[in-house]
Amino acid sequence: MSSERKAPTPGKGLLKISGALLIALALLAFGFGGLGLAGVDITGTIYLEATITDAMSIPEVTEEIHPVSGDPVSVPIWTSESWDEMQAALRVARITAADGVASQVEVDAVADTLRGAVNALALTEAHADTDRATLLPTGRAIDVYFTFVLIFALIQLASGLLCLKFCADVKKARMLGVFGVIGFGLTLTLFFFTAGTLGHALAWPMIVFFLIPALALAGAHKNDRRVSTVVIFGVLVLFSAVVLLPIWWIIRSSLMTLPEVATMSFFPSRWRFSNYPLALESFHFFLYLRNTLIIAVPSVVLGTGTAILCGYSFARFRFRGKKFIFGLCIASMLLPPMVTLIPIFIVWTSFFDMSNSFLPLILPWVCGGGAFNIFLMRQFILTIPRELDEAAMIDGAGRLRILGMIIIPAIKPAIMVVGIFIFMQIWNDILTQTIYLSDPEMATMALGLRVFSGSFGTVWNLTMVAAVLAIIPGLIIYIIGQKYLVEGIVMTGMKN
Repeated sequence: MSSERKAPTPGKGLLKISGALLIALALLAFGFGGLGLAGVDITGTIYLEATITDAMSIPEVTEEIHPVSGDPVSVPIWTSESWDEMQAALRVARITAADGVASQVEVDAVADTLRGAVNALALTEAHADTDRATLLPTGRAIDVYFTFVLIFALIQLASGLLCLKFCADVKKARMLGVFGVIGFGLTLTLFFFTAGTLGHALAWPMIVFFLIPALALAGAHKNDRRVSTVVIFGVLVLFSAVVLLPIWWIIRSSLMTLPEVATMSFFPSRWRFSNYPLALESFHFFLYLRNTLIIAVPSVVLGTGTAILCGYSFARFRFRGKKFIFGLCIASMLLPPMVTLIPIFIVWTSFFDMSNSFLPLILPWVCGGGAFNIFLMRQFILTIPRELDEAAMIDGAGRLRILGMIIIPAIKPAIMVVGIFIFMQIWNDILTQTIYLSDPEMATMALGLRVFSGSFGTVWNLTMVAAVLAIIPGLIIYIIGQKYLVEGIVMTGMKN
């Protein structure tokens, strides 16, 4: 009888080492998280750092609109005596945490003093009816942090045991690769969570932990080269998280108090959805949205329609000077918009008297929808075989009928791409809209956001609320058309 030959496992040694390290890391995390939930301060500063973070997130003033001038006015929330006592305790706590030489008894005493000063904050008469609990941190952030540490430990323990069990099994290499990617992502999340909850001083030593799941990934890849697809997918997911981090930072800032925005907390200590109706009192979102759509909808329809006609002409018709005209069209893309801005402004305002009107922002799209959109349409139409046109002509179809029944159904991805590009260009355009629109009642989303951020430049949480609201419509448009957008970009320039 011939024994079944096993596939070689060159990554067995790496998987054994990473498995042992993952188990050790999991046991360390279990101890750290368990003692943390039990209230035992291991490093001497963990609970002090958490108390400092909570104290720094407490708002000192509220921004209210003056009933006469309409300007923002800062109104103190707490009495000056209680606020000064809390700030004094906060300074002592920050010095103690930075020095790192105090004994555990001294650290606990400083943390208790700061916590007592926070609890002793007294509301001013102007805020006597305010619910005090909504202004103070809950203190749950550190409990959530230690709970996440326990979840991290559990997953790393499972990953380590699997590495030891299947280190010599090629068929399980992909599964080990998946756990390696998950472990790497959890370590990255724990790093940011630690920096936000306990401070960067306690987070930087955790960089060493990234090497352990990296060893597991290397061992799994040595056992089976196909694991590279899992690794590539995991790396892309991590890069996507990095790209989306600024978006999350805007959202999290919109749900914080003003002092907390400046901290490195990854999550708000208390989710303040009341910021949104407060910002909408001054940020006229629906007015700006209406004005923007008044410009965008006809511009998208007219720009896309004329781009189809121009692209169809360049792709199918033969006429004298065709290559020269198309070359000029492409060359116009190299011309900076600032060069033509003033002459075009003079034409619209002096010759046609269209200042403070939406028309100068709509009518230019009738001229082919832009050189790039004409080029995009031409390239798509060139991918459609001419034999279809000739067959339709034999059946008696004219040029317009061929365009409507054959060309347009075949270039739907290009039409969606052009429409999305025009919409996003109008949505983000602030230069030309600033030049042509001076009436506040005609302000678009870009202009409204600029005015709001200018008036409330220091109130970053409300400014971030306006930014989130301005992102939503464009995001919806992209989600609806992303399939056609990706397909259109991939197929651009392909023929037959």
